[in-house]
Amino acid sequence: MPTNLAEQDHKMIRIMSTLKQQPTPDGSQPPVNRFKKIIDHVARQTVDRCWHCGTCSAGCPFVEHMDLLPNHVIRLVQLNQREAALKCHTIWICVGCHTCSTQCPNSIDIASVMDALRQLAIHDGVIDTETDIYNFHRYVYQSIQKHGRLNKLEALSRFKLGSGQIFSDLQAGLKMLTRGKLDVLPHNIDDRGALADIFAHYDERRRSFDTHE
Repeated sequence: MPTNLAEQDHKMIRIMSTLKQQPTPDGSQPPVNRFKKIIDHVARQTVDRCWHCGTCSAGCPFVEHMDLLPNHVIRLVQLNQREAALKCHTIWICVGCHTCSTQCPNSIDIASVMDALRQLAIHDGVIDTETDIYNFHRYVYQSIQKHGRLNKLEALSRFKLGSGQIFSDLQAGLKMLTRGKLDVLPHNIDDRGALADIFAHYDERRRSFDTHE
């Protein structure tokens, strides 16, 4: 969804205008931002270190396709705006190139934050924002879980059939096949136990969405 900086700013302003100040009794502590704690825990970051200099947004090569700037998303996490953050297109448009992470003056791994947000969106069932991107991620994940490595032909075939885009990129796919860039048969790793342990570890980390305080 191509956009521009003005549209991104206006959308963030609209979101901010809907926020209501949560009054607290004198001397009491403000409500705990459980959403931010979950994202910090899963991404292993501290999003409160962001001072919104905009370096991440200025360097992102895909920013023109996002509905919110990367630092806008970080601000939503800081403000406990779970629904708005998980429903935005930006977390799915991010390809994890880590350009933002390497340029951040406070060494925040913003790409990891985006990944944590995607995981939480899947957990909450908020996956209708960018369905094709979600399904592509899912097919790649399932291929790795099944074989221990990605079988590109399998994942791409499932994506094309599922999205109905069967004949798109057909010529490119045939060229890759003839040049040996796509393996017809998958290659399975030998140590299946180690593979199962890796996925079990991250399944356990995802349970923190429900249990982390």
